[in-house]
Amino acid sequence: MQRLFRTWKAQLHNYYSAYSTDEDKLSHRPEDVELEDWKYLVKYFGREKFKVVSERNKKNREKQITKHSCGTRSFAEVEESTRNPESGEKDTPDKVWDIQHTRKNTTGEREWLNPQSQQIHGQLQQLVVEQQSEEIEHCMTKDDILSLVLGEISGYVRGKGYGKKPPKKTQIQQAGRHRG
Repeated sequence: MQRLFRTWKAQLHNYYSAYSTDEDKLSHRPEDVELEDWKYLVKYFGREKFKVVSERNKKNREKQITKHSCGTRSFAEVEESTRNPESGEKDTPDKVWDIQHTRKNTTGEREWLNPQSQQIHGQLQQLVVEQQSEEIEHCMTKDDILSLVLGEISGYVRGKGYGKKPPKKTQIQQAGRHRG
């Protein structure tokens, strides 16, 4: 719901941005928005605080180094589509990354969307191979592999999109106490 609301609000902002004056913006209200709501949004989008946050977000978006080819499908949906129907196992992180960050070219071959995605794939592939060898004492989970290569951000597991939350610090500490 949050993602749908944010998308709808972004579409309304694009509609708002098509007109230069508040008078024009108010007189060209979208059909699916009540007049009082549109008046509020015109005022909201015109606030300095909103403009500052919007500019910051634009700059952050430009810093993204990898692009994905999932379209409207979430990373979780793409990962789920790799599940083996017989074993129930999902594909390894490197294979999922490949699906999420490549596309077919005109000859039908898969190509990387950018060099950074290909480099990350190589690192993921290397870790997956290491984890599959019998010499490893403590196997890493698929999420651990992603966290090691992509880094960690509080609030979510990178490479998983919305929904996948990392364990809370208290859970990690409690698990550590039960082992010892």
